[in-house]
Amino acid sequence: MLIQRAGTGTIPPPDFTPPPWESLVASWNAAPKPASPTVFVDATTVTIGIDDIESHDNDPIKSLEVNGHVFGWDNESPNQEVVVEAFRIEWRPVTNGEFFEFYKNTTQAVDAKSKSKSKLSFPASWVTTTEDGEIQVRTMYGPIPMKIAWDWPVVTSYDNLSAYAIVKGGRLPTEPELRVFLDMFSSGYNGGGNNGFRNWHPVP
Repeated sequence: MLIQRAGTGTIPPPDFTPPPWESLVASWNAAPKPASPTVFVDATTVTIGIDDIESHDNDPIKSLEVNGHVFGWDNESPNQEVVVEAFRIEWRPVTNGEFFEFYKNTTQAVDAKSKSKSKLSFPASWVTTTEDGEIQVRTMYGPIPMKIAWDWPVVTSYDNLSAYAIVKGGRLPTEPELRVFLDMFSSGYNGGGNNGFRNWHPVP
């Protein structure tokens, strides 16, 4: 959400200098790539959701207990076992670069054929510069060229990503499929996920 709002009134984190984008890109490009773009996941069963016992929230004793107390939204309870059929999935999310090529080709094809608007929406994490119409990617430090953010995961709508997946011959994973995938494989960057404000920008 911060990145989508960047440049519209939000300000960079205090006492942070802009990252050295060019050297970061060099290190990202030097990182080893997966031997295969996809992985096959066998059929299995996964437990999703939680058992949040609502009556405990109003109990004067149990509501104060930290150990064993679970909080969840009403749509997360109760937990349930879900059978997941075997599937093949790509190792990484769709990148800015991949979606940029798809968006450019799709919108140009639609405009040339029917002069109507494409059903794809412009990603909220992108911005068009007023000087030359170049599409850049929002960061908390201001827009940066697409080439720097080329391998970052694209931040866009479900409809956009679903359209991309269908055109590429696939579909988006279901929540249980994604849970199985994430539980089976370590996903992160330099030994950990890019969360908890580890970086103030995405990484490949």
